[in-house]
Amino acid sequence: MNFSNLRIAYAPYSNNFGAPGDRRRFCFYAKNRQLKFELADPRNIYDIVYLTYGCDIAAWLEYKKKYPKVKIVFELIDSYLLEKYTPLTALKGFVRFMTGRESRIFINYKAALKNIISISDAVVCSTDLQKADLNTLNKNVHVSLDYFSDDIIFQKKNYETESKLRLVWEGQSYTVCNILFLNDVFKSLACPIELYIITDIVTSYYNGLYKVETKNLLKELRCNYVLIPWGRDKISEIVSGCDLAIIPIIKNDIFALSKPENKLLFFWEMGIPVITTDTPAYQRVMDQAGLNYYCSVVQEWVEKIEEFVDLDKHSRERLAKKANDYVNEFHSKEIILMKWDEIFLTLYNLDDLRSG
Repeated sequence: MNFSNLRIAYAPYSNNFGAPGDRRRFCFYAKNRQLKFELADPRNIYDIVYLTYGCDIAAWLEYKKKYPKVKIVFELIDSYLLEKYTPLTALKGFVRFMTGRESRIFINYKAALKNIISISDAVVCSTDLQKADLNTLNKNVHVSLDYFSDDIIFQKKNYETESKLRLVWEGQSYTVCNILFLNDVFKSLACPIELYIITDIVTSYYNGLYKVETKNLLKELRCNYVLIPWGRDKISEIVSGCDLAIIPIIKNDIFALSKPENKLLFFWEMGIPVITTDTPAYQRVMDQAGLNYYCSVVQEWVEKIEEFVDLDKHSRERLAKKANDYVNEFHSKEIILMKWDEIFLTLYNLDDLRSG
């Protein structure tokens, strides 16, 4: 099908299309398949509307009622349906309305989320576990991961062993609390370490209603660390200058445990070895790559890190190459583009999907 003749709209994570979720996903696909699109506006009529989690769900639910033939694709990368009920999650609909993200108040925001999932013509998520859950609401669900190469300027080349182990963590600032899990690990390590934390200097909560300096979230961190502002132009340079990347996840955080393997693949593509918590996604990918650098408890983290410290530069380089080979084989640009092709092609074969 020739999509170039269709009017396509996109509701982004950021209005300048600069957020990682924009440039690594739909915008990457549109650029490489030369799809023209415009900023989604519920006042206009389109052929296809691609919505992200940040969209005005209320407006687009009404839009689908008014224009049922318009194809809606809804992207839900994180497992928001798994969030436990708390007073804060109960206020999500109100907070989104107050901050202008929704045009009406939802008393039960999770119900609204389920509604937009159900009426969409396709749903995009990031893990097979998430897909199985979403399939109860929509039969046309696709798993699609991020494309990182455009953000990678530097590749790690030097695997020399030095006296101090240089660790690196990268992520959204509200997740830095996961690093605190490693306090007992840092205390038990025989080798000196320095941790580079790449994230936002200020952490925003509730759509910007509440902000706190990220360093205040790290007051309990018991190791030498350097806090570095996240920047697309310098992240790969910082990471490639370190020895080992870490991805610790607090086990009682079901939202974090359900995350896809994106961050692991991002590090591997930069050529840096990684040790992770044994989440379903990380463990699956590590096993497929023939690597055993995932941990469940503190002692495993200590053992894996010390095992890495004892490796010579050639062994570290072989480890990094094995991981990078996995990315090249299973996460190439063409593979990712083909998965995106499948998403859009199913929009015009829905009768076959629904009857199946």
